[in-house]
Amino acid sequence: MVEGLEDYRNQIDRLDDQLIDLLEQRMEVVQKIGAYKQEHGLPVLNVGREQAVVEKAKARLRDKRYMQAAVRFMREVIAVSRDSQNQQLRMDPIQPPKTGKVGYPGVAGSFSEQAAADFFGEQHPRQAYVEFDEVCKALQSGEIDYGVLPIENSSTGGISQVYDLLAQYGFSIVGECLVRVNQNLVGLPGACLDQLQKIYSHTQGFEQSRKFLSSHQEWAQIPFHNTAVAAQHVAQEGDPTQAAICSRRAASLYGLEILAADIQDIQENVTRFIVISREPMYQGANKVSVTFLLDHKAGTLYNILRHFAEQRINLLKIESRPIPGVLWHYRFYLDFEGNPENVQVRQALQALADGSQECQLLGAYQAASQPD
Repeated sequence: MVEGLEDYRNQIDRLDDQLIDLLEQRMEVVQKIGAYKQEHGLPVLNVGREQAVVEKAKARLRDKRYMQAAVRFMREVIAVSRDSQNQQLRMDPIQPPKTGKVGYPGVAGSFSEQAAADFFGEQHPRQAYVEFDEVCKALQSGEIDYGVLPIENSSTGGISQVYDLLAQYGFSIVGECLVRVNQNLVGLPGACLDQLQKIYSHTQGFEQSRKFLSSHQEWAQIPFHNTAVAAQHVAQEGDPTQAAICSRRAASLYGLEILAADIQDIQENVTRFIVISREPMYQGANKVSVTFLLDHKAGTLYNILRHFAEQRINLLKIESRPIPGVLWHYRFYLDFEGNPENVQVRQALQALADGSQECQLLGAYQAASQPD
């Protein structure tokens, strides 16, 4: 008896019934694994395990004509399983542990210290360092467990030194914090604007207060490591002709008076700080940061970014930095919405890796909420 089309379809239906039964059993085990990972703080993504599953399926396949189909099938099953576990974790997002030593640049009263206090808690112990790179060195040596660094300001843009340090040290971004920045001109008690001669602040403090300072061009602007360090210097000098541009927090801490409040050009002035760690933490992430290098050819940037559009991934920011010693070549930094364990994000990241000279995942973390 010759089998007809309807017979073949009936065979497919019976096989599909078996596949669905097996899929249901597999997903029940996947949920148990997800619960275990959540309890023990393990990431969903395990590239080595996923590759081993695919290789095992390839080895088991009897008819090698179906190799490509088998690989695609297993990868789709793995992606569905991974998305299911991510959904479990999104119900209870995991943030970096609020334990361990935290380092920040500047001194007490700096915006960086404020960010560390906001993220980890006001009572959490904090360690101050003078420079950005000193925070990175302390993190690399194990002296601290987390570092807090400013990465960009809403009015003056990215902080180039921090971008360069991210590429240099290879740390992972595990969190971010937004701090509202109100710049104030502060001096010794009893000081007045007419007698001022020297103003100290970080370059960002000067840049953010350009309009106010333009009406006082007689004042010498002296860059300092940090706005709070500038305030500390003015307090220690005891000279009424000197002033600093800093936060109210720093002014109060060092016993200085506010001579002119809220002098920043843009009132809605916010600085974004990143929390960096030696180890990545992807669970519960909804934002990803990457860096990559491209060939200096027409169309290379477009060819990279189109993959994100094709996967319907929302890009949040792109920044470029010149590569020292290589004329007219740039390192790109990209922020976008998503999680590396999502199949669309994984495909976009793979396309990025395939189409660039060098690609590095800087971190995946929860996007910060807007400050009050």
